[in-house]
Amino acid sequence: MSKALPILKRPLRYRIEAATARVLLILLSRLPTKTISALGGWLGRTIGPFTNAHNTAMQNLQQALPEADTSIQKRTLTAAWDNFGRTMTEYAVLERLHAAPANIELFGHDQLKGLAEAGKPAILFSAHLANWETIPLAIALQSKPLFIVYRAANNPLADSIVTNIRKSYTAGMAAKGSSGARQIMKALNAGQHVIMLVDQKSNTGMKVPFFGRGAYTATAVVRMAARISCPVFPVRTERIDGLKFRITIEKPFMFSDESEDGIRKGLIEINKRLEAWIEARPGQWLWMHKRWPK
Repeated sequence: MSKALPILKRPLRYRIEAATARVLLILLSRLPTKTISALGGWLGRTIGPFTNAHNTAMQNLQQALPEADTSIQKRTLTAAWDNFGRTMTEYAVLERLHAAPANIELFGHDQLKGLAEAGKPAILFSAHLANWETIPLAIALQSKPLFIVYRAANNPLADSIVTNIRKSYTAGMAAKGSSGARQIMKALNAGQHVIMLVDQKSNTGMKVPFFGRGAYTATAVVRMAARISCPVFPVRTERIDGLKFRITIEKPFMFSDESEDGIRKGLIEINKRLEAWIEARPGQWLWMHKRWPK
């Protein structure tokens, strides 16, 4: 009976979590947009350093950027918690940003727009930098809505809340996994543009260097691109100031080798690009994630 108790409690906990999230989003949505973002930053800076995730973030930062002294590490993590808090509360205003995206600048989208007009597929990759949700927001207005690949939340009710928010600016969504992979290939074969965030740990991925340490990395980007010969665009997002963002679509990679060695080389190139983005703005990356295995 004791072993079954947590399972019995889980649906109730999920409902409470989802109800709390809905109430918070409603309350936040009544505030000015800048206030919502600033409040999230304050909450992140205030609460984050007292969580277990802060220890993970510190360990990750020390091992990834060992040349950073103590004062730099402290400033970086303070900024990272500020950015994370802002990103979380900004879910309440994503539809506003989509309707009036004046604070989001998009650069380098001409080639992607040309592919969209020709009905040809493309894969985009990015990382959990700045507010990563601004990427599909901006591209939907300048090119065409993206098909999003995401990691489903443990709480399916909370997951549905985020999914509903994204519906206004996306072409579709697929959770990571075998079922999601089939949806992604179907979308690509239909000429859709698919975006994946590739900076998180993948239990079924390939171990390749990331900041000098082996990190399990999802192979889907390279494998699918090689299979259907479509370009892979790195997309970098930066928080310039508060609610001002700059999104840059960089020149695409072309991957043609679907062998294990070819996939490894492709993943190494992708991780190098992520490293460059993170090193340029370390205070905007999600250091709290358990990216590297013990």
